[in-house]
Amino acid sequence: MKHFTKFALMAAIVLGINTFSSFEEATAQALPKVAIAVIDSRRITMDSAAGKDIRRQLDVIRQKFQAEIVAKETELKKEEESLSNQRSLVPKEVYEQKVVEFRGKVADMQRDAQAKNRQLEVALVNAQNKLQSALTPIYQKILKERGANMIIDKSLVIEHNAALNVTDEVIEQLDQVLPAVKVELVTPAPAQ
Repeated sequence: MKHFTKFALMAAIVLGINTFSSFEEATAQALPKVAIAVIDSRRITMDSAAGKDIRRQLDVIRQKFQAEIVAKETELKKEEESLSNQRSLVPKEVYEQKVVEFRGKVADMQRDAQAKNRQLEVALVNAQNKLQSALTPIYQKILKERGANMIIDKSLVIEHNAALNVTDEVIEQLDQVLPAVKVELVTPAPAQ
């Protein structure tokens, strides 16, 4: 009986190894060979003509918005000084009413500044989406040309062979198909 148990155990081990080996072979045959291309998406956004164009337009819009906000703040500071000077000159009820009106103007200015920031954020996201839409066919073309089946961003890779990096190629092709992106401000719907 002891001899039979050893034999059964040996048979199970051999069968298990063969089964595991067969599973490995079947899995290896079913999966394609991994071929990777690496991109630096940050560099694509920063160095491509479209990425630079987006930043330039956003900077112009941001400066315009900032100038409008500064002008409004200056106007409100002058009004606040004038209001302070009137405190002892006008009846208390009139002064309090003017303070309420002033606070309303300050709140309006703050809401306007927040709306402008939201407009900038939406404009940036929309422009980046246009950029990404142009990148998808470029990535597909590079995958096909390189015989790769995966593109990974450099930020996700610890170490890679420089020959796998296709960032320059992506930027070159992107500059040809999308040299500029129009940044469009979308007026937000009024709050209800």
